[in-house]
Amino acid sequence: MIEPSEYDDVIVTVGHPWGNLHPTLSEWIATGPGRYRPFVGLIGASRQSTGEDLDLSEIPLEYHNSRKSRRLQREGLLPMPWGPPPDDLPLPKLPPDTPPHIRSMFEDD
Repeated sequence: MIEPSEYDDVIVTVGHPWGNLHPTLSEWIATGPGRYRPFVGLIGASRQSTGEDLDLSEIPLEYHNSRKSRRLQREGLLPMPWGPPPDDLPLPKLPPDTPPHIRSMFEDD
């Protein structure tokens, strides 16, 4: 797990239906996805200083904005850095060719 002192060096890729964003982890933590943005979440991360890819498991789950993290927040098992998350919509039927990074935003693994 990365340390808070490293957050400014971590660039996260935030998946968004209209195009990905690349803020630092500190910026993402400060702003979050917005109250009604269930389809916006982390899909990648790297170190700005070295370009080294980071596994998303290195980033605390409460900052992922995934179905799983929102469910755990509603159950009181994870901190809620952006306030209580909205209820998730029912899972849509995804086409078989849905890219893995999009599919992962909908699944609760």
